[in-house]
Amino acid sequence: MKQLLFLFLLIGNTLIAQSIFTIQGHFPDFPNSNYELRGYNGMQTTILSTAQSKEDGKFTLTYPESYVGVAQLYMNGAYQNMFLLNKENINLFWEDLTNRDGMQLTNSKEYDAFIAGMKTFQESEAKLAGWNYLLPLYEKDSIQQKSIAKELQLVAEMYPTYVKSLPENIWVRQYLLAKGLIEQMPTTVKTYNWRSAMHVQEFMGVDFKMLKHAGLYKDLIEGYTYLVERFPLEEIEPLLNQAIDKVVLELKDEPVMLQEITQHWFTFLESHSLVKNAEYLALKMLNQENCMLNEKSTDLFEQYRKMAVGKTAPDIVLDGKSTLKKLKNKYKLVAFGASWCPNCKTDYPKLVESYKELKEGTNLEIIYISVDSDKKEFAAFYKDAPFITFCDGKGWESTAAKEYHVFATPTYILLDKDLKILSKIVSVEHLKSFLKTRK
Repeated sequence: MKQLLFLFLLIGNTLIAQSIFTIQGHFPDFPNSNYELRGYNGMQTTILSTAQSKEDGKFTLTYPESYVGVAQLYMNGAYQNMFLLNKENINLFWEDLTNRDGMQLTNSKEYDAFIAGMKTFQESEAKLAGWNYLLPLYEKDSIQQKSIAKELQLVAEMYPTYVKSLPENIWVRQYLLAKGLIEQMPTTVKTYNWRSAMHVQEFMGVDFKMLKHAGLYKDLIEGYTYLVERFPLEEIEPLLNQAIDKVVLELKDEPVMLQEITQHWFTFLESHSLVKNAEYLALKMLNQENCMLNEKSTDLFEQYRKMAVGKTAPDIVLDGKSTLKKLKNKYKLVAFGASWCPNCKTDYPKLVESYKELKEGTNLEIIYISVDSDKKEFAAFYKDAPFITFCDGKGWESTAAKEYHVFATPTYILLDKDLKILSKIVSVEHLKSFLKTRK
């Protein structure tokens, strides 16, 4: 019985020991220093472990078995080195921190594979630049041109071939695939357009779930969007929608992370005027059954569902008797702003200046809804407004702001007399231009 109990205790201790892994560091010239191991969780950073070195400069940092990804070491607040963590107990000796080549990092297959991968990447990109330089010099020599084109293809495959050669159970395989793609895409856009189709395949081969702790999501989706923008016009929308489908599917079991990434991507798509893809992403997220969106994400995405052009906007009670729908004007511009909003302070005088011309020329009425929470500040700022102003003092909790899913100020929505949404207006100049097309 005692032997059985001892065996159970031994197994239990072994399991506990295996659930925590360590980085044993030794910086002889830096005793009594503070260390911090920072990791990633989606697009956010997180502190994995902290430690203080002893008089001999030795310290120990820990990380959990569940954390597989990139971590960064900081000493006394300054960045020192990157680690790739995957159930390994790592040893680090570094006497002269000014000499990167003098760092000795052992017991990490992940890090060794990463260093070899970076060397392969640098070598292939350097050779690619050389062959690309030679190509136009043999413009009149078709045989030599074919030979160089063949070399270009072989060199372009050096890095992907190395990555594919790594064992599938080694995490850095996915990291190198994504990191290489991020580094190559800008160069491809500027110089190597022929490599673009290869990058599309590589992006679709990235395992987004495995990159949870990589810190690459932002650069990956922005770089890919920028790459695809340079494709023929008819290919852009389907290629981006395909990428959206992939990311949403692979991160469906990480709803918080998915929301964070898609919210950033949505804003990025809108900023690049990729409205159709932004709409596709918004509707995709709103239809996700397992994704509980926060208010900001909901408001962002609802701009392409409840508040989409062609939909009917909610009526707004302006006071005890009047409502937005009761106004008889042909056009109604619903403006959301605030006295404290810097951009509103710039736009508001332009609205005032243009109001008479717009009202008489197009039968437009402006209804300015303030999200001020201080009615005195609202009254002082908008006291001379020539158009309708309204503020209930509830700030962002205003019924109108919530029903219209407003998430930023100023926001302008142009309606017809029946409250049909005609356009999302971005400026007074845009408003004038749009109304000219309606005459």
